[in-house]
Amino acid sequence: MKKKNYRSYQLALVGLLLLLQYSCAICSATTTAKGNQIPRKFKDSYVTKAEDLYPKDLIDTNAIYYECDDPAIYDSPKCYFMRFFADGKLYASTGLDSLNNEVANNMVNGFAGYYLIKDGELIIKTYTYAYCGYYIIEWAKIFEDKIVVYKTDDYYWRIEFDYYPNSSSAKEINRVYYKLDVGKLYSQPDW
Repeated sequence: MKKKNYRSYQLALVGLLLLLQYSCAICSATTTAKGNQIPRKFKDSYVTKAEDLYPKDLIDTNAIYYECDDPAIYDSPKCYFMRFFADGKLYASTGLDSLNNEVANNMVNGFAGYYLIKDGELIIKTYTYAYCGYYIIEWAKIFEDKIVVYKTDDYYWRIEFDYYPNSSSAKEINRVYYKLDVGKLYSQPDW
């Protein structure tokens, strides 16, 4: 009888250790010096060079794209912006009281990510560290003065976020980011 109990304790301990190891692997994330969490790159289609972006003028890397909360709904409305870089990286801010050159170049404690353009469609991948971290994939259409995000999906426990994302299970949304020139953008991502 004692041998059987000892064996079940061993199995329980091994199971607990595996669970701890697995949960630590999920929750661990690379953090930049500015406090941004970095997602892994798209494996198959990650844009690595500016010349891979076609057509080149679809995304304005010298401007930010922003959206603001509706003041009729929120007492203290916040604004959010995305900043795109020529190498396929992007920065998405947390809620801000104002949009200006200083905050656009600061890029602190936001969401690091990557984007790609495929067949004229913009696909955005960001990582949020809430709830032990998960990936958000968004699909958007690019216009001259705005970006319209029309689908979104989050990837809590799925493996396929490493590959070209599939929009078939994504939910439909309508979020508009307007282009805004805030002056010279000189800072570069640290991921």
